[in-house]
Amino acid sequence: TLLRSLDRLDLFGDFTCEVVVVDNNSTDDTKDLVEEVSKASSLIIKYAFEAIPGLGHARNPGLSEAPGDVLAFTDDDCIPEPDWVRMMAAKFSAEPSLAGLGGRVELYDESDQAVTIRRKREIADLESDYRLFSLIAGCNMAFRRQVFDEIGSFDAVFGAGTKIASGEDSDFLYRAHKKGLTIRYYPDVLVYHDHGRKADAEVNALLRGYGSGRGAFYCKHILLGDRVVMKMAVREVISIVRMLTRNLMAGHPIDRQKAASYGLFWGVIRGLPIFLRRAITATPSSTPR
Repeated sequence: TLLRSLDRLDLFGDFTCEVVVVDNNSTDDTKDLVEEVSKASSLIIKYAFEAIPGLGHARNPGLSEAPGDVLAFTDDDCIPEPDWVRMMAAKFSAEPSLAGLGGRVELYDESDQAVTIRRKREIADLESDYRLFSLIAGCNMAFRRQVFDEIGSFDAVFGAGTKIASGEDSDFLYRAHKKGLTIRYYPDVLVYHDHGRKADAEVNALLRGYGSGRGAFYCKHILLGDRVVMKMAVREVISIVRMLTRNLMAGHPIDRQKAASYGLFWGVIRGLPIFLRRAITATPSSTPR
């Protein structure tokens, strides 16, 4: 669905566009499908293979395969608006200081639960840590290539398909934010997310994964001595405890708060040995593989 939607992109303008599909060690006919679609497509579509599972691992081969000055990212269950690339190109062209951007994410199927979406209708800068986990989603973001030259690639410890389960986008955004780079959310840069989650159990599993990513993120940066992230972690723990207490006292369901807190705990547990080893061996945190 994603590949066929990309073929409907409206690409008029003074730029060219290439698509890199990273096969993250799939066992289906992904390679054959990419080749089939590329033959009939007006786009240049490249195939890359990454054997190590995980979204952080999968994003990194695309960095070397893609030749462009601006690198845009989406996921295999997303459908971009036809003007998606053209709108991003216009933003970067209009503002040379813009290092990265993200955009709106709406449900493709309105019967799906309202998760993994971004519906803010106003332009907003990633100007504080408060917005790190809520403003820009990894399925709709783009950066100038020079950002990767400056801060490195995605941290492959994070991401769906790993034990950490999420967080490669948030970690990358935070590292860019710490460098003082301008990153902005635009509501007219739009993709639709066909995530298919309808049952509460599916959503709770997703929230555990997101919590795990945040827990590992906190662990990584606190071990690097980041006091801002320490405050973020304390703030989230207090928020979870308050919500659990309030809902328990009111007799409301607490499944989602439990899922988030469980995930946060396991993210710390899983991330601690990894990031302790890095701290001990002084492995650079910006370009891990």
